[in-house]
Amino acid sequence: MTAWSAAEALGQALERVLQIINEHTREPAFNPVRAVLRDGNVVGLANHTALISKDGRETPIDDTAAPIRDASGRLLGVVMVFHDVTVRRRAEAALREETRILELLNETGVGIAAELNLPRLLQRLTDAAANLSGATYVAFCYNVNDGDAASSCVYAPSELACDAFAQLGPAGRGALFSRTLRGEPVVRFADIKHEPSYAPAPPGPTAIPSERLIRGYLAVPVISRSSEVIGGLFFGHREPTVFSPRTERLVMGIAAQAAVAIDNARLYEAAQAQIARREQAEAALRETDRRKDEFLATLAHELRNPLAPIRQAALISKLATATEAQKRWSHDVITRQVQHMSLLLDDLLDVSRITRGTLQLRKQATELAAVIEAAVETARPNLDAKRHHLSIDIPRERTDMNVDPLRIAQVLSNLLTNAAKYTDPEGDIRVVARRSADSVIVQVVDNGIGIAAEALSRIFRMFSQVAATQDRADGGLGIGLALAKGLVDLHGGNIEAKSGGLGRGSEFTVRLPIGTLSVPSDAQQNSRAGEVASISRRVLIADDNQDSAESLAMLLRIEGHEVVVAHDGREALAAVAQFNPEFALLDIGMPLLSGYEVAQKIREGDPASSVTLIAVTGWGQHSDKARALFSGFDHHFTKPVEPERLMELLRAPIG
Repeated sequence: MTAWSAAEALGQALERVLQIINEHTREPAFNPVRAVLRDGNVVGLANHTALISKDGRETPIDDTAAPIRDASGRLLGVVMVFHDVTVRRRAEAALREETRILELLNETGVGIAAELNLPRLLQRLTDAAANLSGATYVAFCYNVNDGDAASSCVYAPSELACDAFAQLGPAGRGALFSRTLRGEPVVRFADIKHEPSYAPAPPGPTAIPSERLIRGYLAVPVISRSSEVIGGLFFGHREPTVFSPRTERLVMGIAAQAAVAIDNARLYEAAQAQIARREQAEAALRETDRRKDEFLATLAHELRNPLAPIRQAALISKLATATEAQKRWSHDVITRQVQHMSLLLDDLLDVSRITRGTLQLRKQATELAAVIEAAVETARPNLDAKRHHLSIDIPRERTDMNVDPLRIAQVLSNLLTNAAKYTDPEGDIRVVARRSADSVIVQVVDNGIGIAAEALSRIFRMFSQVAATQDRADGGLGIGLALAKGLVDLHGGNIEAKSGGLGRGSEFTVRLPIGTLSVPSDAQQNSRAGEVASISRRVLIADDNQDSAESLAMLLRIEGHEVVVAHDGREALAAVAQFNPEFALLDIGMPLLSGYEVAQKIREGDPASSVTLIAVTGWGQHSDKARALFSGFDHHFTKPVEPERLMELLRAPIG
């Protein structure tokens, strides 16, 4: 062990032949021979000492020194026993290293398992992987499943690692990474430069020095519980032959922990996203419910408002002392207020039809000027009531478009009515129209109260009311703009609102495609030569609301029709048998027999009956109309019945 022969050692200094050092401090250790010679006692050393041989070789040792005595006990010399503990020291070092690795693995597992933020998790993961593997560069690469592994998203703890892997070149990186991202258990190269798949990137201004390029290469997949390859852990080292089978086992353990942690983080993120979506949905429901309550309160207010003038006008018309002029005035008030209520209900029904996709447009070649004129005529009472100044700027040449004229006039009248409502008396309102190559643009501009920036994004929603206008008596239901947007959308156009803010007016722009213009047929171009001669019809009216039935009967009698009234379903059936009406207006919600039941019994009793059955109801949904037709009705009228439409139907030829 000392490499000294007996002859060479004889006469040499003790510390030269027995050169013992401390393994950790590298300083000379206390020589046990000196202690034995001094004290005469046995001395043992097992404290990380090493023996340096004559040729400089270092051997870890445990040594023991004991005195040699004669029969009288006199100290003659010292005997030394050396034990070569190289194997034991290696085992101890390996055990210490394994303990360190286990502790690091445990710390890594605990650390990444507790981390639910995915970016932070990946940072901790790559840091721990670098520490455990001893790699110079570590990166995590997502499996993007697009067939191009070279373009996969690489997450690394530093830009230097990204640059190092980038130096493999797209082709080489793609060939290497794809093996791992396909789920190949381990890919390890002693020196990547000697691998056929290695194709370095061409030199460039950002190239890193050759001595810092990757030589040793190791990669393992990160596989989820569901066997999905989430991505891969990629390790690089500047030196070759540094990654061993033991390193493989270590990084496979890290990859297994990473898979669980990433799965948990993704589940957590998905749960958080679902919670956020649920909270948003709940907030939207609460907002919708709040707006619904506001709408119902506003609707009640809007429907009650006309009742006062109607009641007062009806009272005036009954007074014996009222003059004919006063009675005519009261009739005008009733007509006007009933028309106002009908418009409110029509708007509600239109919005419902648009929402359900059942509103049908009747498009035809329509002149722009005529539509604007109709809209102004409808909004004129509101404009005149506040003495607004209205200016209209439209192209001089005739401008036609393929639209439903009634619906577009409804859109523009809504915008004009809104401008009139939200502009102080004697305000300025402008209608500006122009034509582009394929569309018509109409703007309604006012200098009214304006719209706050935060309200612009929601004013086209159903039941939307701008807070600054809710205290105005003529605020409306908050459905006019939603209806306008729905009608414009049905035409393939768009509508937008602009405002400089509160007190700075508003501007609404409607864009409509011109569309393909069809030429009306001769029958459409020519009005009828004369009105159909007044025809007297036999009409049955069945309604449990006596006022409604009797007032409609009186109106039809004035028009020259013969009318019989019934107030329940059984009376209606008896009247059909006795009176043999040509037309029967049947209320659906009658006592004893509903309108549906009456219609079914009439059709069952005489399938060939020529009586025209008209359902009269307050329900106007598509399903209500379908049920009426299924029960045998020919027509479906929603209350209140429009007298003009009814008169037109009665005048039409039967059959």
